Amino acid sequence: MVFPFLVLYIHRGLGLSLELASSVAACWGLGSFVAGPLGGWASDRIDPVRLMGASMAGAGCLMVGFPWIRSLPWLVLCTFCLALLADLGRPSTMTALARLGGSEHGREAFALNYMAINLGMSIGPTLGGFLAEVDYRYLFWVDGVSSVIAASVLLLSGTVCPPVEKHPDRHVDWNIGRPALRMYFWLSLFFWSFMTFFAAGPVYAVKWLHLSEHDVGYIWLFNTLLIVLTNIWVNRLVSPYSLPKLLAAGCTCQALSYLTLIVAPGVGGLAVATLWLTLGEMLLFSNANAYVAQMVPPEKMGRAMGINSLCVSLSLITSAPTMGYFFSRHGPVWLWAAMGAAAGLAALGMARLPGHERAREETPEVSGGTV
Repeated sequence: MVFPFLVLYIHRGLGLSLELASSVAACWGLGSFVAGPLGGWASDRIDPVRLMGASMAGAGCLMVGFPWIRSLPWLVLCTFCLALLADLGRPSTMTALARLGGSEHGREAFALNYMAINLGMSIGPTLGGFLAEVDYRYLFWVDGVSSVIAASVLLLSGTVCPPVEKHPDRHVDWNIGRPALRMYFWLSLFFWSFMTFFAAGPVYAVKWLHLSEHDVGYIWLFNTLLIVLTNIWVNRLVSPYSLPKLLAAGCTCQALSYLTLIVAPGVGGLAVATLWLTLGEMLLFSNANAYVAQMVPPEKMGRAMGINSLCVSLSLITSAPTMGYFFSRHGPVWLWAAMGAAAGLAALGMARLPGHERAREETPEVSGGTV
């Protein structure tokens, strides 16, 4: 609910310049960057479900108090801490899904999780748009209280992850294998393009297309409802294809979304671009996690998902300043061109990833040592 409106809240609600608001929002990415490896390391040592609950509860409590923060230093610090608390649960969520779903149901588990995320995102930004028009503080209060409620339900549900079998002769480190690391490199490039769309979309819609905040919520509702209604069907339809091909197709759709914004700069173009974006993320997100789940040993899954969070964090750090720089100095078209090129390059890299069998050959397990 909060993140799509964070730059607008700091810019319009607190009266800071757009470039300064974008820089403050980048502190969210810094907090997420620290949370990624920390949460991945912790997920390999304690029950990831409990770590998820603690993350949601801590972030919810801080979010409730966020609207009272006015001074710039405290705003920077609390934005960093809010992301740190919230994203500690990101690696643990993926780790829990990998363990509970197992190798047989990995794709289905991640696809169902992605549908659940977007079901929440269908409600959050849409409701957030109406709340922002009344008072930006309501965004934080409603999001914070709902996070605490979700944490309570999760921790009281009794869900636990099965323990991972320990291998005393195998050293558990951060080397998750060349195929997974290659995939994460290209995923970082895709995430930069993807998160920049979400950072720039609300600002572009309000400042250039003269839409209201709740109209922005409707655009996000279109994105998330489409995922909720079609994600499982789309993943079943494309299941015969190899994961590298699906990842490349997802990046290509992202590039097409930016191309659409260049050739059709208007509300209709933004809607079509959102459609391409939606198809791309359905093809990429759950399949990227499934690729890692196939390639990485179970005892390193938390670390692998921590690296995944690092990719997201890097994009959060760079997306808002990228948007602020291009919008302030060059205009939207140059931003669309740069991000479209980044997504196209990621598509080429994803297409060259090894498949399941070749990837296994590239990640041999060395007796008594490191993978």
